[in-house]
Amino acid sequence: MILRGIGVLLFVAGCGKRDVGSAISDLSSSDHKVRLRASYELIKHGPVAVEPLIDFATTGPDSLRYISAQILGRIGDERARGTVRQLAEDRNEHVRRAALLALGNMADPGIVEYLVVVLREDTLPDLRAAAAQSLGASDDTLVVPALVHALQDTASSVRKQAVAALHRLWTQQAESAVTRTLTEDPEDVVRFVAAQTLGQHRTVAAREPLRAALRDTSVWVRAEAARSLGMLGDAAVIEDLAGLLEQRGGPDADAAREALQILTSANKETLTRVRGAEATDREADAGQGVEE
Repeated sequence: MILRGIGVLLFVAGCGKRDVGSAISDLSSSDHKVRLRASYELIKHGPVAVEPLIDFATTGPDSLRYISAQILGRIGDERARGTVRQLAEDRNEHVRRAALLALGNMADPGIVEYLVVVLREDTLPDLRAAAAQSLGASDDTLVVPALVHALQDTASSVRKQAVAALHRLWTQQAESAVTRTLTEDPEDVVRFVAAQTLGQHRTVAAREPLRAALRDTSVWVRAEAARSLGMLGDAAVIEDLAGLLEQRGGPDADAAREALQILTSANKETLTRVRGAEATDREADAGQGVEE
């Protein structure tokens, strides 16, 4: 049994050391598992696989251009930037989307500018959403105004990705825009992500909009608002959360209960510290009185 186990380990280890050419050949396999294994192998090869993948990406059929764009994006080597940028203009929508997502991992000022244009002007919502997602990965806060503008997009998928991108590029403008989104967006999935983002950033200024969101028509928005209020650590919202817990019995009530546990625990610790400090002050005052 031990020898058999070692044999399996050696076989797996050997598979991981295959050359780039063999892994690229397996990308054409009809077996999904074989293609997936080859993709991971090429990502592990890293820079060594870039040039062969570039050749492959420019000559292969749609499915292989799609896979190549994904792998090159994961590797993130700047040598692939031109090829991936070319794939972002591919005739196939799925190849374009994969390339747009890949560009976020190899963005330079020129790529960022291109992604902003796609976000603003492309006719396909999936591609505008992919551009928003990539801009979030660019680490360039100069794109925040473009993402804020995308919060008015007609497609909820684009607005959702814009909020997620602003979460990664957090500025005062992003905070204000996401707070407005929580109160104004017509789609619950977008309001959900907005509530989640405000909580993760401990946005104190969003306390009142989050309190209002406890009465949202969506149970999931109410639940996320409750969690976010718990993260703020403000005891002023305890009654609001208690009201939600009394009135509801689903995921929103569970979230309110968790938030209340966090807030009551935190405030008990604060109260204990305050009382301890007051006691110390009284003892010090008493000691001074004896000395006098």
